Amino acid sequence: MAEMLESSSILRTASKRSLIIIDELGRGTSTFDGYGLARAISEYVVQKIGCMTVFATHFHELTALEDQLAEVKNCHVTARKGSQGLTFLYEVKPGPCLESFGIQVAEMAGVPAAVIADAKRKAKALENFEYRKKSREEIDNDDDSMVVDHASAEDAAAAIDFVNRFRRLPFPSMSDAEKKAALQQLLAGQ
Repeated sequence: MAEMLESSSILRTASKRSLIIIDELGRGTSTFDGYGLARAISEYVVQKIGCMTVFATHFHELTALEDQLAEVKNCHVTARKGSQGLTFLYEVKPGPCLESFGIQVAEMAGVPAAVIADAKRKAKALENFEYRKKSREEIDNDDDSMVVDHASAEDAAAAIDFVNRFRRLPFPSMSDAEKKAALQQLLAGQ
């Protein structure tokens, strides 16, 4: 509630001369609600208020606004992974952050190794999550089963997989020929 009251106040009182700083809008709610609110609020700020805004978010989907709204520019704070662990570089660079360091930060904070290992397994499972059709037997044995459009779910899973693989490509360090080859491989499903 406090976050929504603050957001409401910002949206009602900010002007073109304001500086808005928003950190992780949408935390503490469902992923879908949080993303929906963060997206709608950021679009409102850009289109209706038009002031300088710094908007830190964990919703990577919001980086698409840069392609849709000329006023939006993505930036990220750099970090380096090495043999000694994660090093924060405190440099702001153009473009979206293409990697998450949540688990590495948890390790640095001293979260127990068993929890870290479990987190890595669960994160990997989500990265590679594939929707699949349930067999008739599985549906019959599933007391709270519901009707699912598997074709749409499979299309969505394929699209998410494509985007995730695309985001991992090191475009700044690739030649044009390498970029073309990498994109052709992605489009071919390899």
